[in-house]
Amino acid sequence: MAFRPTIAGDRLYGISMRPQELALYGAKVAFNLRYSAVFDDPAEQAAEHFKLLVLEIEAETPADDPLGQERGRLQLLKCGWELRLTTPSACTVGTTEELPEEVPLLLARIADTINDLAQRGGLEAPMGPELVTDLLQRYRLGVVGA
Repeated sequence: MAFRPTIAGDRLYGISMRPQELALYGAKVAFNLRYSAVFDDPAEQAAEHFKLLVLEIEAETPADDPLGQERGRLQLLKCGWELRLTTPSACTVGTTEELPEEVPLLLARIADTINDLAQRGGLEAPMGPELVTDLLQRYRLGVVGA
């Protein structure tokens, strides 16, 4: 049985970003978006629950890479944003239902963070509203990454 939670807060979990390379590789990138509950013991009962959305952006580097990178995958971005949820009573961790606003909220936070950092570096904001909408649609269809 899934319990309906209430969103109690969110925070940046971690970020690794290569803004210049992200700008350089542009459209030649692949996205991986993962969302799951975070817990240590799957049998734990709690009224406070955590979920984590992680966006990874990678590029396949060509043999004649302008940065001299070896051929292969180059991670350009990894950003995780954590959501804190509460339930009226304790329930098994990982069993709360996913609210429709969870992933849009966290993806917007990730986009704002990435765009802010890029702009501080004098670069164009890489995560426009069209990309965020596309990632949300692909997430809901289950076709963004593994």
